[in-house]
Amino acid sequence: MRVIALEQPRILTVHAHPDDEASKGAGTIARYADHGARAVLVCCTGGEEGDILNPALDVPEIRANLHQVCRDGLDTASQITGYHQLHWLGYRDSGMPDSEANAHPDAFANAPMNEAVERLVRLIRMERPHVVVTYSDDQQGYRHPDHLMVHDITIPAWKAAGDPDAFPDCGEPWRPLKLYY
Repeated sequence: MRVIALEQPRILTVHAHPDDEASKGAGTIARYADHGARAVLVCCTGGEEGDILNPALDVPEIRANLHQVCRDGLDTASQITGYHQLHWLGYRDSGMPDSEANAHPDAFANAPMNEAVERLVRLIRMERPHVVVTYSDDQQGYRHPDHLMVHDITIPAWKAAGDPDAFPDCGEPWRPLKLYY
């Protein structure tokens, strides 16, 4: 009798900001992780323009250190959810549409498309997920520039990851089996 070893299932989610991982699909990721899947989170921004919803924490010390507070919160939330790995794409939070933050040169919404796609392709090839989860292109109810950008880079990155001619310096090509919104 021949025994076939099954590969550990792998899922990679792409989120815009720290806190999105907790409000968008956390239960699904926790369930898959509990059942043995390797779960990987890509967070595209540092959450620098985030809101502080708890009035007791809306103090100058927190506001001045919001980026680190968001990073620490994401580290904790990703561990609780069951993510095995957290990757930062390395962009600044773009803020809401038409805000001053949108003009910041490091804002995710201002990132060169090819550069952002390449960064994500590199992570997909490194992590080799079977499933990639991103945001839908139908975001009429919430038109945050960073959420739109997540969709805009994930679709071409998902396609390019398996193409040996696309981004040849980003590792061995890997075609994820499924893409979910």
